[in-house]
Amino acid sequence: MNRKNLNVISIILVVIMFFTCAYVTCACGKQPASKSRLERDDWADDVKTAVNDLLNVYDENGARHGKNPYVVFDFDNTSSIFDVEEQLAVYQLQVMAFAIEPEKMRGVLLTDLSNTDEDLTDLGYGRGSLLDWIDDITTAYDSLWENYGPFTPQGVARDRLEEMHDDPMWQEFSTKMRAMYSLVYDVQSSSVAYPWVTYWFTGMTEDEVYNLAIKGFAKYKDVDTTVETWTSPESVNSNTGVVSCDWVSGIQVTENIKELWRVFYENNIDVWVCSASCTGAIRAAIDTFDLHDYCTGMLAMTNKTDEEGRYIAQYDMASGCGFYAESNGSWKRMTRATQSQTQGEGKVTAIVNAISPEYGGKGPIAGFMDSTGDFNFCTEFKSLKLVVCFNRANRKVTDGGGLIAEVAMYQKNTLGYDLAAANTAGDTLYVLQGRNENGQRTFRNSNATILYGEDKETLFKNSDNEAQLQKMIDEKMKVQDILNTYSIKQKAGENCFEFDTGFLKEYTGYHMI
Repeated sequence: MNRKNLNVISIILVVIMFFTCAYVTCACGKQPASKSRLERDDWADDVKTAVNDLLNVYDENGARHGKNPYVVFDFDNTSSIFDVEEQLAVYQLQVMAFAIEPEKMRGVLLTDLSNTDEDLTDLGYGRGSLLDWIDDITTAYDSLWENYGPFTPQGVARDRLEEMHDDPMWQEFSTKMRAMYSLVYDVQSSSVAYPWVTYWFTGMTEDEVYNLAIKGFAKYKDVDTTVETWTSPESVNSNTGVVSCDWVSGIQVTENIKELWRVFYENNIDVWVCSASCTGAIRAAIDTFDLHDYCTGMLAMTNKTDEEGRYIAQYDMASGCGFYAESNGSWKRMTRATQSQTQGEGKVTAIVNAISPEYGGKGPIAGFMDSTGDFNFCTEFKSLKLVVCFNRANRKVTDGGGLIAEVAMYQKNTLGYDLAAANTAGDTLYVLQGRNENGQRTFRNSNATILYGEDKETLFKNSDNEAQLQKMIDEKMKVQDILNTYSIKQKAGENCFEFDTGFLKEYTGYHMI
């Protein structure tokens, strides 16, 4: 063969190699699907099978076309075991990382609260009204600011922390702030209660909250689960008296979740988070637990900022938006606003406004949840093929997580659904993943959960869940009828049970979006 022919062949080979590389590289820079699947043995068998069946349909060589499909995860008690926002609140109190001047603390704590002079003693938290609580808290804060302040988003210097923690006024402040967090959730509407704790970050920038969360999560991710109790001192004269509160120490993102996000990524299925925690906490959690590389973006609670980019105590309903996870490990702010609080039905609104437009208006193919706050987005989208509910085993019939746990068992044991059968019937497949809350928190090959401090597994909260499930079985109910009926609040006697059911005043409806 002469040199001229060799040159021609070489050119042809180069062209072939070029177009081959162009073909196998997708527009976003990812390589084509690797056929990776869930492999870990500590998945519940039906959960593992369902996810892998979904991948068989939607991976690069499956039955999908066009833009990548996407899935949406809740974070607290779904992607993580236990609540990262609550863990951050404790850490913030422990190091006194605040940027609120003493004269402004009262106004911050009062933000959006109603019926503040109502006597709440009977609830068992402490004496008096919300105004009494705020009086006690601001008095203690003033004292701490004078002795250890001015406070900063970085917190009190390490060499002064032990001294501060021994101070009765810190014990008063930290205990009553954390207890009031729970009290507000009990007595205020969800639209008030969810953003209330984020107002603690008033005066900080988004990145300062992120950096604070990074430190807090690093502290608590490698500790065994414990339940800690704070008690305010008898020596402090106060309106509400001696108060105690419990909080969970320890958070975790299991190796299972890391595997799950990775296999979605490797099969060109985009992973989004929609959380009722604040944006800084969720970005920090994603980074702390090495999930960033597999994440497309996140939506979470957003507050307004002043002209210098510092948070003010006001939710940003109009322009608040999430972040894209950049391939270099950084975050880029999105431009499409959620126009909602990212909890309850607000998660549906956020997904429709901020995520769906990137996918031609399509909804997610899968959702991942644990509670009422996730019920709407995991039931209303007709695009949903699969929903995984992470079993907290303490969700009553009056919680969305409790109802979905029942539906998962009904589909599995009565309807005999797998992914194909559920989807053929026009249903989303619901499956239930058990976990072990002890030690450093893991998943387990079961639908049932081992709760903290116990050694036996629990499937449902109590016999009410079992009775509601039996009603589904006896009446051979359709999934649509179950969700549309049992999600609406009804008192015992109004329904067919001797106990209250439901958790929503109104519901758009199963597969209505």
